[in-house]
Amino acid sequence: MPVFASIIAFNAGELSPKMLSRSDVSQYSKGCRKLENFIVTPYGSVEKRPGLEFVSETKYPDKNCRLIPFVFSRDIAYVCEFGDRYIRFFRNGVIVTGAEVSAPYTEQQLDDIKFIQSADIMTVVHPEHPVMELKRTAEFVFILEEKHFEYPPVLEQNIDDDFTITPSAREGNITLTASKDCFESGNIGGFFQLVHTRKENDIEKDFTADGVTDSLEVRGFWSFSSHGTWTGTLVIQRSFDNGSTWNDFRTYSSAKDNNVSTDGTEELENVLYRVQMKDYSQSDTGTLKLCRVKLVNPDFQMTGIVKITAVTDSRHASGTVTKKIGEAVATNEWNEGAWSNRRGFPRTISFFEERMVFGGTKYRPQTVWASKTGDWDNFLLGEKADDGLEFSMASDTVNTICWMCQHEALVIGTVDSEWTLAASDSNSALTPTNFKVRRQSVYGSAGIPARMVGDTLLFVQQGKRKVREFVYSYEKNGYVAPDMTILADHVSESGIKETALQQLPDSILWCVRNDGTVAALTYERDQQVVGWHRHTTQGKFVSVCVIPSPEVNQVWFIVERNGRKFVEVMAPRAENDFFVDCGKTFSGSAVEELAGLEYLEGMTVSILADGAIQNDRKVLDGKVFLDYPAENIIVGLAYDSLVSPMPIEIETQNGSSMLRKKSVGSLKLRVYNSVGGQVRCGEDCWQTVISRDVLDDTMDSGVIPKSEVVTLNMLSGSSDEIAIEVKHDLPLPFNLSAISATYEVNE
Repeated sequence: MPVFASIIAFNAGELSPKMLSRSDVSQYSKGCRKLENFIVTPYGSVEKRPGLEFVSETKYPDKNCRLIPFVFSRDIAYVCEFGDRYIRFFRNGVIVTGAEVSAPYTEQQLDDIKFIQSADIMTVVHPEHPVMELKRTAEFVFILEEKHFEYPPVLEQNIDDDFTITPSAREGNITLTASKDCFESGNIGGFFQLVHTRKENDIEKDFTADGVTDSLEVRGFWSFSSHGTWTGTLVIQRSFDNGSTWNDFRTYSSAKDNNVSTDGTEELENVLYRVQMKDYSQSDTGTLKLCRVKLVNPDFQMTGIVKITAVTDSRHASGTVTKKIGEAVATNEWNEGAWSNRRGFPRTISFFEERMVFGGTKYRPQTVWASKTGDWDNFLLGEKADDGLEFSMASDTVNTICWMCQHEALVIGTVDSEWTLAASDSNSALTPTNFKVRRQSVYGSAGIPARMVGDTLLFVQQGKRKVREFVYSYEKNGYVAPDMTILADHVSESGIKETALQQLPDSILWCVRNDGTVAALTYERDQQVVGWHRHTTQGKFVSVCVIPSPEVNQVWFIVERNGRKFVEVMAPRAENDFFVDCGKTFSGSAVEELAGLEYLEGMTVSILADGAIQNDRKVLDGKVFLDYPAENIIVGLAYDSLVSPMPIEIETQNGSSMLRKKSVGSLKLRVYNSVGGQVRCGEDCWQTVISRDVLDDTMDSGVIPKSEVVTLNMLSGSSDEIAIEVKHDLPLPFNLSAISATYEVNE
C-alpha cells in the first residue's frame, strides 16, 4: 500500500552525515544531507543563492588581501580592501578613485587586524603595530595615522626608590637619563610616564594701582584671599595657552567694605592663573590702606608623557614631550608605556559603557585597559568613577585575549575560556572601584571577532571548527555557550578563517573556510531557525564583509579564480535576476558582441540576454559573441545549486521504514518564482521540474518565473535508502518550499 510523506521545511539546514539514522531528532525532518548554493530562509524554504557581481580586480591579484567595512551610517558605507601595505576603498559598487592610503600591514598580517568604528573614525589594532586611526576627512578622502593618546596605558610603577629617570626639560624634544639600565631599541615609538610632585607655590601682591600679578600654574585645589581697605575690581583670570590669552574666571568688587576668601579645584592641566586689579582707588581709612592678594596652590602631582624617538644606550634615550613634565629633575615615580615594539601592541579592541577598551599584548596577554569615560585618548588610572581602569584576568594558564564584544557586560574571549566584565553592582556603572570579572565558560576562543545577533553572541571556538552561541541562562544565572555546529560538524571541516554578519533581509553568519568554501548559518533564534548551508564557486572564497544599504545588507567577497583575486558583491536577493558569479550587466542598444571581459579570459561563461538563456561561450580577447542581438545582458560564471533532504523515514504498521526496502512512485514539489530545475530519486534519471513552453524555449524570448506545484512520476527501484535530489544549473531563479512523496515500503 502506498504511503504519503511530506517535507514542509528545510530550515534545519545541512546536517552531518552522522545524522542519517537520527530520525528521532526534531531537526531531522527539516534537515538536508546536502545544501549547496541554496540559502535557508526563516520561512522554511530554500532559495538559490544570488550571483556575485564583478567589482574590481584586487590591487595585487597574486597577494593576500582582506575586506573590512567602514560604516558611517546606513546610507554611507564603504568597503575597504586591506592589502600588502595599502588600503583601497569601494562605494556604491565601484572603486573610489584617488582614495587609496598607505598602511603598515603586510599581507601576512591582515588576518590579525581588529577594529571598531565611531562616526568617521575607525580604530585599528594589530599585535605588531601601534594603534592606528583610519579617518574619513571628506566624502572620498581618507587618512591613516597613529592614534594620539593624551595619557597612554602604562605598566606598573617603578618601586625601586634608587631607580630614577631625569628629563632634561619639561617640554619639547628632550633626553631621558636613567640611573640604571632601562631602555631598549624596542622602546622607540613607545611612551614613558614621569610623575613629579610640585611643591606648594603661591603668588602674593600688594595692589596700589591697577595691574596684574605674576602667573601661577595651578592644578587641583587652590585658594584665594584679599586683605586691606580698597575700592576696585579683582578678577581671577585663567590661560590655557601658556599666557598668550587670558579669560576672566571669577570677579569680586569692593568699595572699602569687602574682602575675598574663596577656593576651588582646577581639573584641567597646564592652566595658568593670575589676578588683575581694575578701577583701583586708594583708601583713606583702615590700617592697611591697599589691597593685598594671595593665590595659593598646595602640593599636587604632575604626570608628564614622553614618546621615545631614539635610544642611545640602556641609560639614555631621546623623546618628544606629549604631556608637559612637572619638573626637570630626577623622579623615581615613573612607568614604562604598556605598548611598544618591546612589549607588543593590543590584539583586540571594543567599546563598553562609553569607554574604549583594549586587550592583550605579547607582554600582558591577559590584561585589559579601559579609557576614561567619554575620553578615549585618556587611560590615566585613578579612583574617580570616570577614571581609566586596568585589570588582568586571574587564570592558572597564560590566557591570551582573542576578542572582546560589548553586550550587557563586556564579553572577553580568550584561548581557553570566555569571561564577562561588568560592574559589581548591576545597577551602577563600571568604575575603577566597582567591577568584577567572571569566567562564564571554558571552551576557548579563536582569534576571530564575535558577532552580535540580537541579544546573543556567536563566536568561533579555538580550533576554528565550532561556532558557539553565547547566551544568558536564567537557570544558571550566567552565560552558556551551546554548540551551533553540533548537528553539522562537517560544515567547518577545513577550519573557519573569517566571519561576517548579514542582518537584512535575514540574519546570516557568513564563514569563509580555509579551503575556499563558505559555510553560512541562517540564525533566527526567536523562530527556532538554525540552519547551515554551503556555498561554492569556480574558485576559492578568500574574504567576506557586510555593509548596510538603505533596504538590505550587501555581502562582499574576495574570490580567487585561476590564481587572481577579484572583489565581488552578492546581488540583492529581492531582485531575483542575477545568477552568475564574477558577472557583469550590460545594457543599451542591441548588440551581438560584448567586450570588457578580459578578467575572465579563457573561461566559459553563461549568458542571459533579454531574459533568455543563450549558449555558453568562451571568453577570447576579452569578448564573447551572442547567438542573437540583445539589449540587456548578464554574463558570468555558472554555478550549480543542490538540495537533498534527509531520507524520508515514516512509521508503518510494522514499524519504522528505516533500512527497509522502499521505492518512490511520485513526487510533488512546491516551487515559487522559479525556472528550470531537475529532480531525481536514487539512481533515477534527472527530470525537469518546470518546463518552459515553446515560446519560452526560443533564445530571443525571456522566460517568466513560475510559482506552482509540480507532480512527477518517478522510476526508482527499491532501495534501503532513497536520496531525493533537486539541482539547478541555469542563470535563473529557483526556490523550493516543500516536497511530497508517495512511497512503497516492502514488508
